[in-house]
Amino acid sequence: MNIEDVVGSFGGITNLGRLRASGFTAKQTERAVDNGRLTRIRRGWVATANAPPSAVRAVRVGGSLTCVSALRELGVWCVADDLLHVRVNRHANHLASPDNRSVALTNAAVQGVKLHGTHSAHHPRPHWHTDPVDVALMHAISCQPRDYAVSLCDSAMNLGLTSKQNLEQVAGFIDKRHCAIIRLTDASAQSGLETIARLRLRARRIPYRPQAQIKGVGHVDLLIGERLVVELDGKEWHSSPEAFAEDRRRDLILHERGYFVIRLTYAQAMFGWGRVEALVLDLVAHGKHNWPRSRVGEARRVAEAAFTVEAAAAAASGAASAAASGPASAFAGGAAGSARGLSADFGGAEPPPLSPLPPLPPLPPLPPLSSSPLLPPRGDSSELTRYPRNTSG
Repeated sequence: MNIEDVVGSFGGITNLGRLRASGFTAKQTERAVDNGRLTRIRRGWVATANAPPSAVRAVRVGGSLTCVSALRELGVWCVADDLLHVRVNRHANHLASPDNRSVALTNAAVQGVKLHGTHSAHHPRPHWHTDPVDVALMHAISCQPRDYAVSLCDSAMNLGLTSKQNLEQVAGFIDKRHCAIIRLTDASAQSGLETIARLRLRARRIPYRPQAQIKGVGHVDLLIGERLVVELDGKEWHSSPEAFAEDRRRDLILHERGYFVIRLTYAQAMFGWGRVEALVLDLVAHGKHNWPRSRVGEARRVAEAAFTVEAAAAAASGAASAAASGPASAFAGGAAGSARGLSADFGGAEPPPLSPLPPLPPLPPLPPLSSSPLLPPRGDSSELTRYPRNTSG
């Protein structure tokens, strides 16, 4: 294996210490740099031509890529952030511009850099050019607002990059705020928008279920009460003509079945939540989020509850079979996340078992036509003679 392949196996960036451990001397590395096969980023660090640009810039600063900059490279849902997030040693000096090693980093914000100090309770290995996902999430919790931090954790868990157990273990070494953020996470969330909406509904104590399953439609982002559906259209998943048509097909089925549907764009969910919240509170105040207290409403409630129980049983069965084949496939199956999505919110407690509703009383038989209070008995014209026919013209 040549030196470029070895550096490529380390993610396209590595230091001289790892190259020496792989059997390459300093002279061989220097020769590869002189020949243009490798690029020197800073003293002791080299990169291949196809190395990740963000990681190259972070190493040039004097640290490693972290927080949202590292998470975005992994496909985690992130809000717009143009800064380069770099983790450096708390006592680091001689930091440089991300674009030119000969220019000192004198004003990080102006030069487009956000510096993160290494957590004293958690020391990543010094030869990493990009922080592992758990470490990057811990720095995101310190850096980002609460709702954004929870959405980052939800997205990473949903993608299978980490688990809640791992995050709880790492957060336990840092502080209580990090642990509190992890307790709010939910791996069943399909997007950061869903997480942000979920947390805002939770703050107003509005009951909801994430990723609730509705017969004939599938999973919906949020189900408030029994029939108020909130769908959140992210930029990346709902912009194609096919996705647009599929969303409208689902909406039509929901409307046909008596559901109320609120479909929000990215801008409405992120920057116009005040109007959305006012609408939801008004619908809840008028009881529009639940089926009406009528025979039709009770029948619909029983049918939906039965389908929910069946879906939960199917998810549990899938989780058991996936667990038998191995933990990786169990996680990939997403059964645990689906089961959580069917549970009630507020603390993640399991919902109480559904009790069967009492049978509806039978309808009373219709009276005979002759005894109807609206018509006189047959052969009796007394009621008719009270109002003689007007023959005056």
